[in-house]
Parts: sequence; C-alpha cells; structure tokens
Amino acid sequence: MLPLPQLLWLAGTAAIVSGLAAVDRKGALQLMLSRPIVLAPVLGALLGDARGGLMLGLPLELLFLGGVNLGGSIPDNESLLAGALAAMVVPAGLAGRGVESSLAALGLALLLPLSLVGRSLDRASERRNAQLAGLAVLRAAAGDARAARVNLLGLALPFGATAAICAACVLASPLLALLHAALPARVSSGLGAGWSLVWALAAASAIRAIREPRAPALAAITATAMGAAFLLVRGIL
Repeated sequence: MLPLPQLLWLAGTAAIVSGLAAVDRKGALQLMLSRPIVLAPVLGALLGDARGGLMLGLPLELLFLGGVNLGGSIPDNESLLAGALAAMVVPAGLAGRGVESSLAALGLALLLPLSLVGRSLDRASERRNAQLAGLAVLRAAAGDARAARVNLLGLALPFGATAAICAACVLASPLLALLHAALPARVSSGLGAGWSLVWALAAASAIRAIREPRAPALAAITATAMGAAFLLVRGIL
C-alpha cells in the first residue's frame, strides 16, 4: 500500500489534471487534451506509470470515438471515465505488480457508470452556463464593464466535480488493490480475458465514428467475430 503522503500528493495531481481536462473538453481551449488517448497516458505518467495509463487510454479512445456533442445530443463523458480510471488503477498498480489486464478490467467494471454520471454533469453545466449567460447580459445592460467575466464561473462546475471524483478515486485505489489481490486465481484470469474482450468491443465500437446507417450492425458483427476469435485462440493456446 502506498504511504498516505504519497497518496495525497497523487490525489492532488489527479484532481488538477483531470479538472483541467474537463474544462478543455467543452468549456475552453478544446485542444483535445481531454481525449482518453491523451489524458490517461499523461495522467498515468504524472502518477508514476505512463505505460499503464496508455494501456487504459487506448481502448477507451476507441470505445468513445464515435461520440459527438451535437445540439441537444450529449454523449457519454469519456474524459471523466478516463481520468477516474487512470486515477484509481495506476496507483493501485504501483502498490502491486503494475497495471495488469485483470486490474484494468476490474477498475473499468467498477467505474464504467461514471461515463453516464459525466453526461448528467454536462447537462448541469449547460444549464448553469445558460443562467450565467443571462446574468452577464443583464449586468452588461446595466453598464458593468466586468460582465463578461461572469461566464468564466461556468468553468467551475466541470472542473470542481471532475477534480473531486478523480481525487476520490486515487484515495480509493488501496481498496481496489486489496480487492484485486483477494480475488481467486480463476476470477483474476477471467478478468484478464475480459480485458482482451474490451479491446475487441472497442475496435468494433470505433465503427460508430463512420457515419454509416449500417454502423451499429457492423459493430455488433465485428465485436461478435473478434470475441469468438479470441476465445477460440485462447482455447487452442
């Protein structure tokens, strides 16, 4: 188990980096630093394991590649999930044998609902931004020269919420490490196989990025074929 001072330092690091990524995702800059393929390796490197972060970020990028925020359509929040997963799994790996496939699969199974939580957070942020925009207009009409600064307050909600969640994930990483260590060998092996199936599903899900009416059917067929091939090869080997 990591010592408490190191754990607190890692929690602060994860909070700042993930919070900035949440702001970059929609609120400002939009330099694509919030994408899982960037965020997870960068956060992993800062937490002590860039390779582990890259291992987590690659399949997440493929899984969420087709998600586009258009009008009222809000996709799952890939940035929150990527930041939280790296924040929990990388420190848990540092306390053991690194980011193993079984540890990655266990962490993803526990944290996957955060992508939906992030969607709700996006909706709340948009409502808050609409309120702040109205307030800025009223203050500008009243002659307030600093009215435009009101909009900057809209960055506080995604930053603060994401930072808090990812810091909590770091602090919970010892529990993940203990849970992983307590798993029977058969369950751990199954989780390792499950991580390979996550890669298969991720590769198939990437087809969503192609704006093709048949994309869902093609993704389902591809995922089934890749999963069957993996199980066949695993059975042979």
